[in-house]
Amino acid sequence: MSMELMVKAMKIRVGNPLRKLVLIKLADNASDQGECWPSYQHIADQCEISKRSVMNHIAALCESGLVKKVTRKGEKGNSSNIYLLHLDGAGDSLGGSA
Repeated sequence: MSMELMVKAMKIRVGNPLRKLVLIKLADNASDQGECWPSYQHIADQCEISKRSVMNHIAALCESGLVKKVTRKGEKGNSSNIYLLHLDGAGDSLGGSA
């Protein structure tokens, strides 16, 4: 867990309270380098929202530039995502009102 990233995530306005919760959860799972790889279901369970909602919020965070999603393929054809958080220089506000 990166406390520094969590503090930064809490200060950023993303325009939606559930989106902010997903961002904070990603920061909670992230290393000090901003990398994490929780499953959509893990985030959904922790945030008490649907898996589809998590997917939509992560897509919006990627569009805003706060998160980069890298899909990696396993040897057996399965895939998982690595999330890279880019919270430096994000400023105070990126969206509408929370």
